[in-house]
Amino acid sequence: MKTDYKFWYIKRDDDGFITQATIRFYEGEVTTENEKGVPVTRYRRTKRLETFDDLQHLKKDGIVKGLKEVNGKVAVFYNQENFGQIKTDDELRDFLNKELEKDKSREPIEEQKVK
Repeated sequence: MKTDYKFWYIKRDDDGFITQATIRFYEGEVTTENEKGVPVTRYRRTKRLETFDDLQHLKKDGIVKGLKEVNGKVAVFYNQENFGQIKTDDELRDFLNKELEKDKSREPIEEQKVK
């Protein structure tokens, strides 16, 4: 299985530093389909990793920091304690790509691998 993430929200302070970020993680698979006779390869999300059991690889000291959404699903909450002093979305992506690498049972999508 492949994994990926999407930003749910990012909060910044008055100086532009990211102070909080909440992320939704997903898993899916790469499929090849024919469209008008031409093979097309796509990544399709098949499941949202929405419980603490799905996110075992993110546990630190036995605790996954998560926010329960109204629908009962979990989004992972990060703050400066986790990623340090960063300002750009690219720096946040670098941090999150390293978080995906912690999951040894899945492989990050190509765009979100640590380079």
